Amino acid sequence: MEERRRARQHARVQERRSKRSENREIQRTEKILLGHNELLNIFDHDETIEALENKHTAYPDWSWDHVRPWVILRRDTAYDDDQIRQIAGHDIFVLEKMTGWKTHGSNEAGSLEAARRVKKINPRIKTLFYLNAMIHYPGYSANDSYFQNEWATKNQQNEIFLFKNRYLWYNHSNLEFREWWIKRALDMVAHDEIDGIFIDAIMKTSIKHMGHPDNAEAYFETALELRRRLPEGKLLIGNALRPKARGKVGGYGNIKHLQYLDGSYFEGWMGDAGTIEEAIELMSATLKSGRMVLLNAGPVFKSEEEKLFIENMKSIDDRYNFMKGHIKFPLAVFLLVVEPFAYFSYHFGVDAKPSGRMGRAAFDCNRFEEITRRLGEPTGSYASEGEFVFTRKFEHLSVWVNVKTREAKLIIEEESHEEL
Repeated sequence: MEERRRARQHARVQERRSKRSENREIQRTEKILLGHNELLNIFDHDETIEALENKHTAYPDWSWDHVRPWVILRRDTAYDDDQIRQIAGHDIFVLEKMTGWKTHGSNEAGSLEAARRVKKINPRIKTLFYLNAMIHYPGYSANDSYFQNEWATKNQQNEIFLFKNRYLWYNHSNLEFREWWIKRALDMVAHDEIDGIFIDAIMKTSIKHMGHPDNAEAYFETALELRRRLPEGKLLIGNALRPKARGKVGGYGNIKHLQYLDGSYFEGWMGDAGTIEEAIELMSATLKSGRMVLLNAGPVFKSEEEKLFIENMKSIDDRYNFMKGHIKFPLAVFLLVVEPFAYFSYHFGVDAKPSGRMGRAAFDCNRFEEITRRLGEPTGSYASEGEFVFTRKFEHLSVWVNVKTREAKLIIEEESHEEL
């Protein structure tokens, strides 16, 4: 019996190796055909990562008809009916922290109610419940009943460490904490209204001076265990990949998190030309590995005064009008890499409460013609047209972008060749 078990295990290992070898050969062929000889290959970088073609049935809707939108949003009271209708026009809805807790008593209850209302309008939307990998945010019912403060990280003086002098900081090396954290996710995805989990702050697990020295490795074990226990058909998306950031976190070193994730949220990519090029490479490689990309974007401000100008706007309509004049560059970057299961969010703010400086989020992607108009299939991958300049053509649109000057053109591929 033991010999047969070992033989079956050996056969599975050989099959996975053969699959990875086949994937690498396909990727190498694509590089040659497309002229991107230095394109990052996820499978070459980490051989423990496997393709996810068989999981696409659980993914959100996707087509080449137009840019596919997603949204991340919170409101501590209940969303109004118009906001629910706007949210329902997206393919993915991330139920950010603090969702509905003032109205419904907890983040869990508020998220479930918001998900029910949205799915009543659009049953095909995918809803993701928010969990933070490191920061102990308030408002969760699980905090009150089960969480113990001794599970939190302590400083060198053996005192509980507070992130921003306010929030407890998780210690994933504690096995009791690990089980509590995993169970929170499993309890939520047990509801039909919740399609998966969104894990935020994955890169914070690697900040050594702010946690247990083995926390990065311990978190990784936590995440792998959650993946093993996650029900079939439920999704796991994380804030895992971005260009190299301050503190030497991010970059290619975070690719390993794709071992347990169905895709990655991308933020912090709007830096200098090299940072944007690295983001393009990471997103393209992630999509080619069969995973989702959720690109987070907003207006590109030329100055701090311009940002304050939109923050002080009293009218949501005024905010949308302002944003329309700033959408070309972030959307053009997205269009360079877009493949099946890439989603785009263009917004200002994530707090949908109707008042306050941080509230009144403008989040409805369907307000922008650039997102809703016809796109069509691409003629190929993106091409380099010289230093910092990239182009790509689709059936109904041509894209030109300079990542150094942050200029972009979206040209309609009709007889008029009109620019959006």
